Amino acid sequence: MKDKCVCMKVKSFFINSGPYTLSEVVQNVLSDYVIPDSFSDITINGIATLSESNSNDLTYLSDKNYINGSDNIQAAACFIRQDLIDILPSNVIPIITPNPEYAIIVAINMLYQSVDKVTDYSISKDAVIADNVELRTNIRIESGAVIKSGAVIGQKSAIDSNTVVGKNVVIGENVIIGPNCSIQHCYIGDNVVIHPGTRIGQDGFGYGHTGSNFIKFPHIGRVIIQDNVEIGANSTIDRGSLNDTVIGEGTKIDNLVHIAHNVIVGRNCGLAGQVGISGSVKIGDNVILGGQVGVIPHRKIGDNAQVAAGSGIMHNVQPNQKVAGRPHREIDKYLNEIKTLTRLSRK
Repeated sequence: MKDKCVCMKVKSFFINSGPYTLSEVVQNVLSDYVIPDSFSDITINGIATLSESNSNDLTYLSDKNYINGSDNIQAAACFIRQDLIDILPSNVIPIITPNPEYAIIVAINMLYQSVDKVTDYSISKDAVIADNVELRTNIRIESGAVIKSGAVIGQKSAIDSNTVVGKNVVIGENVIIGPNCSIQHCYIGDNVVIHPGTRIGQDGFGYGHTGSNFIKFPHIGRVIIQDNVEIGANSTIDRGSLNDTVIGEGTKIDNLVHIAHNVIVGRNCGLAGQVGISGSVKIGDNVILGGQVGVIPHRKIGDNAQVAAGSGIMHNVQPNQKVAGRPHREIDKYLNEIKTLTRLSRK
């Protein structure tokens, strides 16, 4: 599946109105900010994260938690707080602002517009549907389904009633999508099963804060679902803000699971019902999360880890570790604590 997704993340799902000069972008975002003449005509083609930016990208830094690898930043310029300016390498132009997150939101809205803002219905004449797509009813697309323009659906795939497939979505071969699903800003591999009511590719719970109100953070990433994944009913997978949300090959997701923006789930993981994974969490391969596990943002769970049902992940979980509790700790320690409390209560 990774080899199939070769186009830029924003090219299919968002229209880029650029390029702009750096001075044009900064003037639109921070009207009183003066860019030195020597930098004003630098071309800005897009917006990216610190680690993925190139010499014609604009990025931002608002928190010390994001400074890992800052020596390798290739961006043309960076919205940044004054207290973090020493972190930037000399090749990146600092644009100082007390609220870099708000600045990048305005810049994203300037450069990008979603192709899904124009509504069309039924099966678009521009949709690409394989000749032998079949459903259980031997109809290519079940009655009531909506396939928008630019969508690509592979052979032997089934789209059930009242499911909406958004513009430029790519669905692989032998994929079954149940009724009442919405699929947007997404690439889906082969042999994937998506159960009824699932929502994939909507924007995430991301906001900047000005001190007095919330500003919506535009989400210009995608959802990448690799081969042989199964997703349970009424689960939700948000698209990335600047990076992608990725579900690894062979992973199985239960009903009522929420996966937030920028989450990376490894291969062959099992996520039980009502698991909630916050933004930018990275989960390794072969990880098992029991029912109602909650993970706070930006945490890492290593390969082969197992998390007991109802646990709260407050810090990183090491590979091969078994944990339980809220907040989580190693499962042997957790069980000993429970035994101790039980003995005390009996006395």
